[in-house]
Amino acid sequence: MSQSVNSKISLNDFQLRDGIYFPKDYEQLNSTEQKQRWDKIGKTYYGSQKIEQAEETSPIKQDYTLLTGRPGGTWNQFPINKSVDSILEIGCGYGRIPLFLSKDKNLKCQKYYGIDISESLLRRLLKCKQEYDFFPEAEFYIICASAELLALEDNSVDLVISNCVFMHIPEAQIRNLLVEISRVLKPGGTFVFNHSFHNKSCPSHKIHNLVRRLSPKQNSVYLKQYSASEIEAMLTASGMKEKCPQYIVEPTQEYAILPETIKGIRIPFAKLINRSLKPSAAMKETLAYGYSAYSSQLN
Repeated sequence: MSQSVNSKISLNDFQLRDGIYFPKDYEQLNSTEQKQRWDKIGKTYYGSQKIEQAEETSPIKQDYTLLTGRPGGTWNQFPINKSVDSILEIGCGYGRIPLFLSKDKNLKCQKYYGIDISESLLRRLLKCKQEYDFFPEAEFYIICASAELLALEDNSVDLVISNCVFMHIPEAQIRNLLVEISRVLKPGGTFVFNHSFHNKSCPSHKIHNLVRRLSPKQNSVYLKQYSASEIEAMLTASGMKEKCPQYIVEPTQEYAILPETIKGIRIPFAKLINRSLKPSAAMKETLAYGYSAYSSQLN
């Protein structure tokens, strides 16, 4: 059973080993299907293992974009030369977003908290930190845990970021997590949830849902989709409006009418068709692949 969101935890409830904070009940977490799945995925996630395999003289060691690329979406709007005291990243993975924000946007912070359920991804984040030295002035707190409870004090974080994570989390856990984010975010703080929710109106997702219902084995990597009004309702219920009154929920600029793969099988021409879509303003919310939510001051 998970703890109530009202039951606060701190990093004193964790054990620091090899640069990563592990919960004292790590064996219990390690036995869950969700953690085992993401540890397995994390070993080769987006080709991130290449950083460990590369020779010291390899160009990938000098140019982080050869490993991670440059993320788009809301991150393109992120201001340059911003400084904050503390950053919390939900689902930090191997460090793709903080690398970009530090190197391309010159974001500075004094404390970086990165939380992810995958130990293999967190170990690779430490490798990326060693190679590329992002956020060079910051203290690093790397936490291997489920994100439902956050081991941070009330009103302690200036900026909360997350990229393509919430679609992997069950709805009840997302609701608890948003309450926790609201709790730890400073009044007037900033958040960026880039491409964090899948769009329930998107035809591609509807086809995927039909296939999943017909499948005897459920796909539990991608979970529920949401409408803009449902996302707004969750943010309001979490208390985010009190901490960060001005924010935007908007469809992504990626559109889809066909799944590009179904159960690992590539659908011919689906990618080409989806990339060619140029919906009218009235159709963007229908065809958008997902939604982002972020503080208005990014604009």
